[in-house]
Amino acid sequence: MSVDHPSEPNSGRHRTVVLASYDEYLAFEYPAASGNLANARAADVRERQARLATFPHCVVLQVSYPELDYANRWCWQQFGPAHGECLQASSEYPACEIQGSHSHDGRWLTHWLVKTDYDFGFTEWYFVHLADRDRFLEFVPLINWGEGWPK
Repeated sequence: MSVDHPSEPNSGRHRTVVLASYDEYLAFEYPAASGNLANARAADVRERQARLATFPHCVVLQVSYPELDYANRWCWQQFGPAHGECLQASSEYPACEIQGSHSHDGRWLTHWLVKTDYDFGFTEWYFVHLADRDRFLEFVPLINWGEGWPK
C-alpha cells in the first residue's frame, strides 16, 4: 500500500490505492496450486472478455471502498454516468441524484473483482475511448479516501 509524502498532491489525505493488473488479480483469486478452480477462472476470463468487447481500454487497481467511490465520482464528473445498473445510492461520494433502481448508458464502467482485505480489493475500470482511459491513468496518483476521511 502506498502512503502520502508531503510533496504529493494528496498530502493530508489517506491513500491506499495500488496500480495492479488483471494477471495479478487472477494469481490472487485463482492460485496455481488450486487446480480445482480452473473452470471458475475460465468463466471469469470469459466474462471479462465480454466487457472488453464494448469497453476495450481498462485499468486495474487495488483500492479501498472509499477510494473506489472517490474514483467513480471523478469518472462521472469527467465522462458522464457509468454504464449499466446505477450503484450510486450506496456510494460514499454519490454522483447520481436519481433515487431508486435505474441504469445508464455510458462510455465507461467499473467492475469489482475481489476483496483482498477488509474493505479493500481489486477493481477494474473499463473505457470505450483510449483517451478516457489515459485521463483516468493520469488521475490515479490523485485517488485517495476523499474528503470524508481526512488524516
